[in-house]
Amino acid sequence: MNKLLLLIIFSIFSQISAAQGIEYKSISAKYSGNESWREWDVQTSEGSGSMRTTFSGDDGWKKWNIHLPNISGTVETVFSGDEAWKYWSFYFSGINGTIRTVFSGDDAWKTWDVTDGKTTLRVTTVFSGEDSWTDWNISGPDGNMRISTKFSGSSAWRDWTVTDNMSNVSYVLKMAALFPCVYSGAIRIRR
Repeated sequence: MNKLLLLIIFSIFSQISAAQGIEYKSISAKYSGNESWREWDVQTSEGSGSMRTTFSGDDGWKKWNIHLPNISGTVETVFSGDEAWKYWSFYFSGINGTIRTVFSGDDAWKTWDVTDGKTTLRVTTVFSGEDSWTDWNISGPDGNMRISTKFSGSSAWRDWTVTDNMSNVSYVLKMAALFPCVYSGAIRIRR
């Protein structure tokens, strides 16, 4: 019985350790056109995944299904209304947390805190100005990530490059931190 328990604990620890070592490479819209913001391809060091809206119509942006290698989950707004985009929750097989803007006002989308209750990541635009949504820095106690559009121009929001230097951070938490970057870019350019 003790050997079985140790084997189960070792197996769970190995899965968690392997998941922390997964690095993100890129995120790209799967299609072109006005509705292409609804479905994304997510590339990691362990294979590909996806991010897509759950609903259609005007409320389509409020809930997302995310499928990554070996785990799936959702990201959804906590409240409804015009300010709903400022506060999200994520749920992935026992890993839950929040994505929230740090400030209020027109520029609230430029700074986010993402937490799973143990670790908090700060997500900020690198630059200021009209095109500040094109470059983001994600920082935490165990490194940082950079996400930038691959191209410039009105279609830049469709393709992102990720430089992931957070090998000791859960890849679920890192995905939650990448979400507001891609979401902010896609939504802001559509307005």
